[in-house]
Amino acid sequence: MFRTTGRALLVAALSSAVLVAGLAGSAAAKSNTVKVDINDDGCPAKLTIKAGPTTFKVTNSGSGDVSEFEILKGDSIVGEVENVAPGLNKQFSLTLKAGTYNTLCPGGSEHSKGKLIVKGATAKLSAAGQAAVDQYRQYLETQTAELVTATKAFTDAVDAGNLEQAKALYAPSRAPFERIEPVAETFGDLDPKIDAREGDVPKKEWEGYHFIEKKLWVDGTTDGLSEVTEELNEHVEQLSNRVKDVELQPGGIANGAVELLNEVSASKITGEEERYSHTDLVDFEANVQGAQAAFDAVKPILQTKDPELVTEIEAKFAAVMTALEPYRSGTTFVLYTDLTKDDTKALSQVIDTLAEPLSQVGKQVVSS
Repeated sequence: MFRTTGRALLVAALSSAVLVAGLAGSAAAKSNTVKVDINDDGCPAKLTIKAGPTTFKVTNSGSGDVSEFEILKGDSIVGEVENVAPGLNKQFSLTLKAGTYNTLCPGGSEHSKGKLIVKGATAKLSAAGQAAVDQYRQYLETQTAELVTATKAFTDAVDAGNLEQAKALYAPSRAPFERIEPVAETFGDLDPKIDAREGDVPKKEWEGYHFIEKKLWVDGTTDGLSEVTEELNEHVEQLSNRVKDVELQPGGIANGAVELLNEVSASKITGEEERYSHTDLVDFEANVQGAQAAFDAVKPILQTKDPELVTEIEAKFAAVMTALEPYRSGTTFVLYTDLTKDDTKALSQVIDTLAEPLSQVGKQVVSS
């Protein structure tokens, strides 16, 4: 999932204007709403809100140079929307603790970086909310344990100089990472170290899966990769440990699933991720599986509030998996280059059809 904009933390002068976000609805409302305008200048220089369940409604009034709004704690993104087209809006929901956060609108000409001040006390998670977090954390721990094992098998083949075996193990070894991408932004610098694509980071800093991918498919060699494979194993081990205590909340889990599907539909659909191996459909399936696991974690909360939405989303998850079936080949998929423009357009559309109702879940579960 790694994107250059998601980590750049561009340095720019902050506007002196201060926006104090209004709280929508009465004091008894379950979730406050904060309206955020992004434009070619960037983000609001300062937002001040009350702690508690909050929905950020982000509108783009610019030309499109800025299309993303992020909230960060340290180097970890805790909430975001991307690909907000001019004149349109997107939203995400979070429960933020009191404190100071950074905001980021990559590409802003004057103030791409701002501050979010959260004041007041935050209620603890409900029993249902805690159950959702516990279920999803268990999923993360299971997937990262699988990632450690699969990565070791893949890098062993690379280190042994077995080019064909390394190629065969590449895509399946990455699948567990692709499944946990709904919360990949919370992993800080481990995300780019594991998953950066060429051009996402300075050339001297590029490492991880896609560096090896290029060596295997473009250069046709396993030579000179021992240091890269060693570091990759170290980083996935660190990730496996980090998920045990990374901060999670129901709204963030739901938001992450939506943003991942939006990324698949908007950018991964171009074939940019696996640009050398063309094993993109393996990633797509894993991404959808991961989004469904995130949804399944919060589904019991949603079931009590909007059972019809649960039914709709489950049907649309099934439709996406059905849409992938024609491209399955044995235990894997055909190369992405085998698909036509009509094929990729159809996949993008069915994913968008799922992402739309899924985008309503965060607001429903954020107060749990």
